[in-house]
Amino acid sequence: MVGDNIRLVVLDIRGRQIRLGIEAPPDIVVLREEIAQRLTHENLRAARFNYQEAQQAVNALALNLAKCVALQPPPPGSPTVTLESQALGRVTVPANHIITFASGLPGFPEERRFALINNHLEPPFYCLQCVDNPSLAFVLTDPTALAPDYRPKNGVSTLQELHASSPEDLQTLVTLTIPPGRPREITANLMSPLLINLEQGLGKQVVIEKPHYSHQHPVISLRPGCQPQPGAPGEVAPELL
Repeated sequence: MVGDNIRLVVLDIRGRQIRLGIEAPPDIVVLREEIAQRLTHENLRAARFNYQEAQQAVNALALNLAKCVALQPPPPGSPTVTLESQALGRVTVPANHIITFASGLPGFPEERRFALINNHLEPPFYCLQCVDNPSLAFVLTDPTALAPDYRPKNGVSTLQELHASSPEDLQTLVTLTIPPGRPREITANLMSPLLINLEQGLGKQVVIEKPHYSHQHPVISLRPGCQPQPGAPGEVAPELL
């Protein structure tokens, strides 16, 4: 036992190999150290983007990606929130577009509230702006626009944490990393998608450990004039840890 609510279990012993299981509350993220470091590093890189360069990258992809996130328009007279964004300037968003990540994001554990913004980049590209930190924002897209067979399976604990009754209640988005000065080298983090329950305003970043889903999936070929590289057809749907 670790504290009062974390339990380590020996699942199997085979020669010199031991398999351990960890039972912990849903709000405690359990990752192998190298996975946690990789995810934190990629989130830090993804948060350092230039908005003009993001627009350049989006324009290079706009004709090839056509899937859109189903953000419901707010009812007339519904409350709004005005945010100061270092990347986007002053933005006003419907209050029901504020997403709470109860566990934070790797690399930014204290930042919990983010606004999903759908009117600054062409669909299927979106901005995720931290409500309480003007300097923190991400560019997101729907992963199925890059890998059509991308279908994460959601564990029961994830569904419960996000107050979802089925996987259909969740929207899957992934962060994009746009290296400063090199917008054509944009990559997508297919290894760590964001699962969002738009109806409940809840989100969580999860990890997929499958060899064909990389945290730096190339989106545009480095050769001028080439089209975006989609995911390989026929890939097996990943499972969430």
